[in-house]
Amino acid sequence: MKLAVLAALVAALSLPAQAAQTITFTVPSIQMFEAPYLVAYEKGYFAAEGLDFKYVVANGGVATPALVSGSIDASASSASAMTAILRGGPIRIVLVLQNRGVYSLWSTRPDIHTLADLKGKQIGIETRGDAGEVATRIALQAAGIPPDSVTYAPLGTANAASAVSGVLPAFVLAGTDIFELRAKGALSAAHLIMDYKSIHMPIDGLAVSEKLITDHPDLLDKMLRAIVKGMLYTRAYKQQTIAILSKLQPQETAAVGAMDYDSFIAGLAPDMILTDDDIRGDLDARAQLLGMTHDAIPPIDAIYNFGPLRAAEAEVRASGWKPVP
Repeated sequence: MKLAVLAALVAALSLPAQAAQTITFTVPSIQMFEAPYLVAYEKGYFAAEGLDFKYVVANGGVATPALVSGSIDASASSASAMTAILRGGPIRIVLVLQNRGVYSLWSTRPDIHTLADLKGKQIGIETRGDAGEVATRIALQAAGIPPDSVTYAPLGTANAASAVSGVLPAFVLAGTDIFELRAKGALSAAHLIMDYKSIHMPIDGLAVSEKLITDHPDLLDKMLRAIVKGMLYTRAYKQQTIAILSKLQPQETAAVGAMDYDSFIAGLAPDMILTDDDIRGDLDARAQLLGMTHDAIPPIDAIYNFGPLRAAEAEVRASGWKPVP
């Protein structure tokens, strides 16, 4: 699969020299959480900026090395990119779609009802270091419980189905997982330990290379203007946005699409920009994962660069542009 993704990226880049305005982009999946990018593509906002937008579905393990090497221009796998940045990678995060956890912590065990009950036990997550694990670490830290007093068991994409089987004491679920499990009656034996809506942290950000920011600011500006328009459309038109995502992901049901949309909108970061307070807890949790000391964490402005996005948003507002269905 990784070879196929890389081959697709190479093919996208093997274009005539005239395609200097080609943007190569990876998204981790075709879901509502990538809506502003995909809407901008489907509605022609990238094309209107003179960009030939080419996207490939690739997980962070493939996307981040490609971003570091310069094989792609942007990656929506910001969690993986963050790890590379903390290790000195020449990458910056230029926007963040959501700033609130869309996850919650559950258990099927009658003896587990609080975070304190989890000490010495396992928590099921999708992958190590994902947003679900980071949110759990932040929650434990806030409760005065060492985040490493529990162990984290990666269950892969079958996380939800495996979790409710009772194989682990507790498990993290995304909003879509909860909706689908409840629809099947599979969540009836589980109870909620904690909802993570109160946890503010960066989710679904966009990472680009430092080289793109410094050497091709015009290209970045065009890309960000298109994404700003995609976000404005997504906010304004629920049913049309769901229809666009359903076209790209036909197996998505209308009910799940509506639930995804509501969850996405509820967690949106204002203007796709985070405050330093929203960022710090996430950085501390990720540094712990990497075994870094607090002093070794780079300054926030060496990780995030929201300047180009602010400029793009100002340009779109000044133009009077409005989305139409």
